[in-house]
Amino acid sequence: MTRPNNKDSRSGVRKEGFGGIRFLSEEESSHYASLAQEHLARARPDINPKDLLPIRAVELDNDEMRLEYARHHRGIPFYRGPQLFVRMKSSGELCDLKTDWAPCEFESEPMDDPPTSIQAPEDSSCIRSTYALDVSAVMPFYLFPPRLYDRNGQRVLQGEKLGPWEWIDLRGGNSSAKKSVSAPMRPLQGRMPVPDSRRPEPLDRDELRRARSAALDYLLRSTKPRAYRWAFLAGRQRSSFQAASGGFAHVRVYRLVNGLPVLGACLDLYVERRSGKLAAASDELHFRRLRPERFAETLYKPRLSENEAWEKLKEHIRVLPYYVRTGSRTNGIEQASLVWIEESEFVCDAASGRLLRAEIVRL
Repeated sequence: MTRPNNKDSRSGVRKEGFGGIRFLSEEESSHYASLAQEHLARARPDINPKDLLPIRAVELDNDEMRLEYARHHRGIPFYRGPQLFVRMKSSGELCDLKTDWAPCEFESEPMDDPPTSIQAPEDSSCIRSTYALDVSAVMPFYLFPPRLYDRNGQRVLQGEKLGPWEWIDLRGGNSSAKKSVSAPMRPLQGRMPVPDSRRPEPLDRDELRRARSAALDYLLRSTKPRAYRWAFLAGRQRSSFQAASGGFAHVRVYRLVNGLPVLGACLDLYVERRSGKLAAASDELHFRRLRPERFAETLYKPRLSENEAWEKLKEHIRVLPYYVRTGSRTNGIEQASLVWIEESEFVCDAASGRLLRAEIVRL
């Protein structure tokens, strides 16, 4: 199989497209979908084939096929999962099956039309700007973050905006972290925390201080970036500091280029809550095979204003029904409720003004 070379020669950054994969034809997709259902019937007979919503079918570099599914009920999809991934060899032999599928009970039946109380946005203050490496390795985007309403049309408040940002100053200064001999930032160190179904207690002030100090010390010991800046997310509803299972604090550090967050280029650190010792570090750029010191040089600067992007996006906003998992259970079965989500399937390229059909992130 021949694939075009679409990577930047300086940084190795993928310019456009997905690189390394090929979307299957309709005939191929149908063939492997039939095989996938046979594998599911043996491995997960609890999954009803009628609930499978095909998302994509691709051929990977190593001559394997991967089929991705979401879930829907009576024609209405779930919002934010569950997801199902089936990976098999070209011969049809099953390699792997991963899913968070679970039995579900539906609290409400579908509705034909959205509530009349859902009103369209009035101005550009609702759109956000970002880079998104899952969509393009060079372009900045404006997007309309989805807005959630219950079945009665009442707004469900969400932390839609990434920010405000707390910029990280690596010059030393008053920081308590001591600078040591520069060492390369390794993409993965230590043992990642084992997932735990129990909800951890929120971080207290001392634990936050220790996690912050460990993150700053790690960054000070790493090569200093030139083309981008590090920042903590400092919002009230969304923060870079979260309690994780197993007695750890999870710290997510963002790279910002031209003042915009780069989704898909975050650094995740896991710190022991009691001791403040760094246990593990994972850099998203490593998994994308991108060079941290060069990737930002290829990113284009935004040219459109928010108002210009809004004029292009506002005609493509729609209100659609979804099911969401509520987190509550009845007799051990998770409940799902009907909601309405105001969203756009388009994003605006902030450099050229083109509209693209893409999902950057559901906030």
